[in-house]
Amino acid sequence: MNQAYDAVAGVDRTFLIIFVTAAALLVMVTITMIFFVVRYDRRRNPVPSDIDGNLWAEIAWTVIPTLIVLALFHYGWTSYQGLRTVPPDAMEVSVTARMWSWSFSYDGGRHSDVLVVPVGRAVKLNITSKDVIHGVFVPAFRIKVDAVPGMTTHAWFRAEKPGEYDLFCSVYCGLKHADMHTTVRAVSEEEFKKWLAEAPAQGVHPGKALLERYGCLGCHTLDGSESVGPTLKGIAGTKVVLVTPKGVESTVTVDAAYLKEAIAGKKEATMKGFDPLMPSFGGQIPEADIDQMVDYLLKGDQAAPPDGAAIAESQGCTGCHSTDGSVIVGPSFKGLMGSVAHVAVDGAERDEVVNRAYVLDVLSHPEKHRVKGFDPIMPAYPQLTEQEKQALLNYLESLANAPEHGGPEQGGHEHQTHEGHK
Repeated sequence: MNQAYDAVAGVDRTFLIIFVTAAALLVMVTITMIFFVVRYDRRRNPVPSDIDGNLWAEIAWTVIPTLIVLALFHYGWTSYQGLRTVPPDAMEVSVTARMWSWSFSYDGGRHSDVLVVPVGRAVKLNITSKDVIHGVFVPAFRIKVDAVPGMTTHAWFRAEKPGEYDLFCSVYCGLKHADMHTTVRAVSEEEFKKWLAEAPAQGVHPGKALLERYGCLGCHTLDGSESVGPTLKGIAGTKVVLVTPKGVESTVTVDAAYLKEAIAGKKEATMKGFDPLMPSFGGQIPEADIDQMVDYLLKGDQAAPPDGAAIAESQGCTGCHSTDGSVIVGPSFKGLMGSVAHVAVDGAERDEVVNRAYVLDVLSHPEKHRVKGFDPIMPAYPQLTEQEKQALLNYLESLANAPEHGGPEQGGHEHQTHEGHK
């Protein structure tokens, strides 16, 4: 299949051919019926006569319909193959449906509730569902594919011009089915790359993005208005009435423990005034993400500081640097801050104090700080944000028992010599 195949044009062409053929047959059949009604009216032919048969007529009504059916099959099969044959250079996006929201995941870890794609580039959708059967329906690109729990279905399309296109759920999936819609936003290649690399806004709590990512905002609002479920605005600390399936009521305070149980789907009781539609997210959302969402609901938009230990682990730092004083591939993090590193670069050796400025420079230019006695395999980490760097520095200082923001250049503690740097 040609990579430049226009699936939309193929489907439209097939539809037009079927429509024109059906219309032509309708006209022909109607004209024939009228002709026979008039020509063989009872007044003109009071005595019926038998017709023995006509070989050419029988050949015609066998061959002509067969050719029509084969032609329609050819165009239908061609357009179907075009819809199912994904170009090898297509960009892949994971589509997750759940009641009643959409989540789109891209290479590099970016997530959104709106499908953002570059104009002129083929996009392959890997589609699944977390609960019931949904349907991905994008009329502009002639896409209509079921999202089925436990399996992955596929579709592809190519946006030829910038704009926003509707994406609906085509399968009735529950109370809020009609509201399960979003958009496909087609932008230029440059704008898409910028959006894909865009870091989360500073000062915005990551828990807010997670609520959107896991579809919570499909049923709960953040502006105080009610939806399928209660609004999340100011819910922390409030007292709510819960009703069990047997009708027993109880009043509880919405605290961290309550929110964790509610998100995980461990609560059997439902908030009074709302239908028991909350799905269980047990085992579907990592504990760390639940903690972030709960932290956001408790504190609002005030962003929680990044965890330095988690950053060191996620970036692979602890694979080469221990935290207990032992040497793995690189110097141990324990006691590192404030020590003296014996550095050898381009044949020249010098001692450098391991302080905040030193660590920041190592993260950006490790080749300038090759510690003698260790292999020069330290990579650069340009992807770290300023918040993540500061959290990592605080973590290293905690392992050295140094005061926050301490260091020789700030009048901090005295130099210490780390065994791994001798």
